[in-house]
Amino acid sequence: MKRKRIHAVLFGPQGSGKGTQGQILCEYFDIPLIGAGDLLRAEIEDETSMGRLVKAYVEQGMLAPDELVNAIAARRLKEQSLERGFLLDGYPRNVEQAEVLDGLVKINLAIQLKISDAEALRRLRGRWQCPACHTLYHEVHAPPAVPGKCSVCGAALVQREDDKDALIRQRLAAYHFITEPLAGYYRQRGVLLSVQAEQPIPLLCKELLRKMGRLGFTV
Repeated sequence: MKRKRIHAVLFGPQGSGKGTQGQILCEYFDIPLIGAGDLLRAEIEDETSMGRLVKAYVEQGMLAPDELVNAIAARRLKEQSLERGFLLDGYPRNVEQAEVLDGLVKINLAIQLKISDAEALRRLRGRWQCPACHTLYHEVHAPPAVPGKCSVCGAALVQREDDKDALIRQRLAAYHFITEPLAGYYRQRGVLLSVQAEQPIPLLCKELLRKMGRLGFTV
């Protein structure tokens, strides 16, 4: 089978391991990982007119509207060198954004990481962060050397506000309502690769690479 260039999007609920798997896949295939947050932060840091609008929404604790996010994505993607392929994480966030993305670039792979809400809660409850150096830990998967203390700087670890049960449930509900319909959208286009992500990181990565290889995505 002829090797295909990867033009992919990655989505899944909080705690599904998108960040970890995205980094592994991009290193393996030597392609850039393009995060939606990175695109928006670049606009803010460059102090563009759209960046100032995004900053205003962020400061009010609101999500930037689709029209603004789409405009930023369109400009930033055109500026990037995408000849080797790419993996988008966090964009599109909904079907409307996916339709706009279709007009910018041809997506030939949509990776969905699936976990239950119960597993998401279990994973996110165990996350802790150092308030000083921002190093992340997990009670089970990446514990600090000394319980409750950062292994890098020794500061007392804290749990992020958005990792408390009530907020986790709100974020999961938003994902199911807003983002999960992307699975149906990309299934209709014949590019959906849905994988059960309730397994150890190495096994999940191995399954992803095996299934991607069958689809013609190889190094």
